[in-house]
Amino acid sequence: SQTRTPPPPAATTETVDETYYSPSWSNNPLGTTSEELEVAAGNYAGSTYGNTAARPGAKITLTRWLSAKVQDYPELRDMESLHLSIQMACKTISNLVQTSSTAQPSNTADSSLSDGSNPRDNSMKRLDQISKNVLQNALRFTGRLRVVEAPRNTGNNDEEGPRTHQPGVTIAYALDQYTKDGTRQKMTTRGGGGENADPKWGNTRRLAACFDPLDGSGNADAAICTGTVFGVFDADAGFKGGETPDLRDAASLSRAVLQPGNKLLAAGYCLYSSTTMLVFTLGGGTHGFTLDKTINEFVLTHPNMKIPKRGNIYSCNEAYSEGWDDKFKGYLKRLKTGKGETGQRYTQRYVGSMVGDVHRTLMYGGIFCCPSDTEVHHKGNLQLVYKSAPMAYILEHAGGKATDGNVNLLSVQPNYVHERSPCFMGSPEDMDELTAHLGSGSQ
Repeated sequence: SQTRTPPPPAATTETVDETYYSPSWSNNPLGTTSEELEVAAGNYAGSTYGNTAARPGAKITLTRWLSAKVQDYPELRDMESLHLSIQMACKTISNLVQTSSTAQPSNTADSSLSDGSNPRDNSMKRLDQISKNVLQNALRFTGRLRVVEAPRNTGNNDEEGPRTHQPGVTIAYALDQYTKDGTRQKMTTRGGGGENADPKWGNTRRLAACFDPLDGSGNADAAICTGTVFGVFDADAGFKGGETPDLRDAASLSRAVLQPGNKLLAAGYCLYSSTTMLVFTLGGGTHGFTLDKTINEFVLTHPNMKIPKRGNIYSCNEAYSEGWDDKFKGYLKRLKTGKGETGQRYTQRYVGSMVGDVHRTLMYGGIFCCPSDTEVHHKGNLQLVYKSAPMAYILEHAGGKATDGNVNLLSVQPNYVHERSPCFMGSPEDMDELTAHLGSGSQ
């Protein structure tokens, strides 16, 4: 019998975008709308996880997905620019995090980043500082944003401010929607919208975004997951009566993000772990993009993410349980002994990195808790503006729920950037059981 010689490989003239925008199984385009792209990506994800009916190959980059979104909703153009800056920063931070555990700490610590006393704390400071610089430079690169570092709360104790190794909480404020004489520029919206359009996007918005450049940086040297968190607001909603902020004053600009979470226009996080995954929502569904290292692009792998209605995992730091409310301790005891509504024993999983713990909750269901306690964290341990509110917004648009123990977490009004708040978030049925046990009607 003759051995068949395989044909020589065809010369590749396609760009990376062409390769990843077109399915290998068809000459037909994937579609022009963001909804069509999500269906195509869903088919790709289905084939990856054993759905033989789904055709493989439909990889959608974040750049194309955002471009299609802007075609549907032209008012999102500035949001597209912001998210492209965020993805650029996240790629760089991902590389920094992955190499941090192999880098040898310098014997001569930079006095601006550390006091030279605690090697682990010094490492956290260096990584936080570098991540902050990467993110701020990426945002400034757009030429359309005023980027400042959120000021510490003068006169407040350390419990109400950022950790000493967290120098980088960043606020980005859009500059390009006002003319030089202060007149608001109006954007002409064409097409797009549709019956599924979010009413909050009815008019062009001046955006303000807050960022935690590297949550969980203390875990990086141990190769445990870390993450970047961000939330985007309508900046003008933070100022009343046509007032405009002083662009030279960080405290004045900070007022643009002092809004409850239900005023968010978008929120997301980037998880740096075994893979790098960017998860965000524009208010109409939560989507996950995984960094494809072969082309250094985020690819849509988890369209329209939905949290399970109930899980069997609870996540909290029980080291502080002595100071917790008796009702909450009673609720956890019922979960651990199998006396809850499901009759099933829950298991505890706690990484100590909020992004990692909440991402697992989103994927597998269950509940994430960070309550206040009478011993150390009298107002809880997570900052509302740039940690718990954006994460709660993401989960709610994936079908989850969140509360501060009394009211919906997204309705809590912050008074300053670093203000902390108790938070509970997770699967809807688990959250209903929790709020009923706490005697709260919050949803």
